[in-house]
Amino acid sequence: MKSKIVNITLGLVLSLSVISYSYAASNKPVELAADTIEYDSVKGIMTAQGNVRIVQENAVMTGTNAEYNSKTKEAHIYGGVQVVQEDATLLAEEVNSYDNNHIVAIGNPILTKGSSRLDGPKIDYYSDKQYAVVNGWARLETEDSTLTANQIESFFSEDRAVAQGDVHIVSDARKLDAVADHAVYYGSKDQQGKTVLTGNARAVQEGNVLTGNTLTLYMDNKVVDVQGRSKLVITPQ
Repeated sequence: MKSKIVNITLGLVLSLSVISYSYAASNKPVELAADTIEYDSVKGIMTAQGNVRIVQENAVMTGTNAEYNSKTKEAHIYGGVQVVQEDATLLAEEVNSYDNNHIVAIGNPILTKGSSRLDGPKIDYYSDKQYAVVNGWARLETEDSTLTANQIESFFSEDRAVAQGDVHIVSDARKLDAVADHAVYYGSKDQQGKTVLTGNARAVQEGNVLTGNTLTLYMDNKVVDVQGRSKLVITPQ
């Protein structure tokens, strides 16, 4: 039976409806709040409208409208969606959440975590692995560089990114412009901003051009290591 949850039923006041429950498997309480909530107790489906807010543990999801299935742990929220979990923030027009750890965002999605910002047509983010992937067209911005490619996988816990197809790296701070078929970026300080470019790699820095099959850029100290046959064109300063 479908019943409209009203303030009296939940012991609340004013126009805010709230319902809390626990997953049998994870035993993590979830709170759904909105101006209006409809609950189908048989199917376990909750439909919320107006100032929607879903909270579980350290994650908060807000938007205009939402539907949540307590049995499948699937949520669909849309309308100016914002998801905040610790130092990660996801903005999008529409978000689908699966099993409490997989989020699919569409509609100009932007994922910001620490000093990194990832965007593209669709973002798949796995919070338990701190892993995100963007396909089709992707852009990853760090403190002083921008990486674009057909696909970018970001491993936030490792401060590492893997890019595939039409890779392009631009760093105005380091006066660097580089392209390749494939790239792996290591952002941790002990790696000195290491970036490994493979496949038709080409790097231009301060007018000097270096090409080769594999180029390793240590961006923090402007050192380039080359593997395989390469070519260097130096522009006199």
